[in-house]
Amino acid sequence: MIRGQVRPSQDNSTGLEARISVEIVAANQIFQTLESVVDTGFEGAFTLPEWIARELGLHRTGTRPLTLASGQTIRTDTCVARLLWHGLPVDARAYVMGNKPMIGTTLLADCRLTIDWWDGGEVVIEERMPAA
Repeated sequence: MIRGQVRPSQDNSTGLEARISVEIVAANQIFQTLESVVDTGFEGAFTLPEWIARELGLHRTGTRPLTLASGQTIRTDTCVARLLWHGLPVDARAYVMGNKPMIGTTLLADCRLTIDWWDGGEVVIEERMPAA
């Protein structure tokens, strides 16, 4: 189970964001904790700002198209990063873009996401248990 908290947006808007802490493995094999926004409108695994990808020593694996919420399609660099997801290491494609790390629906597959949508509300991501 992954837990986080709803907090005011860090980009000076008046909205709220569901945030969780994610452990990611840097190129030197040391884990670093990143506060990440849960974005259910993003269909990828996650995004990393360029400065974080560079700081972690992650290598670009290519450029891929990405359709934004506005409908605009852009091309953005990608890298593969290892992160801990429900306590297990997972290799996932990160889109190098934006100003804060975001978790998308690819990582949320087979999970239950519960958000108490108020400042200080709880964010819970639970793995779906296999049927007995």
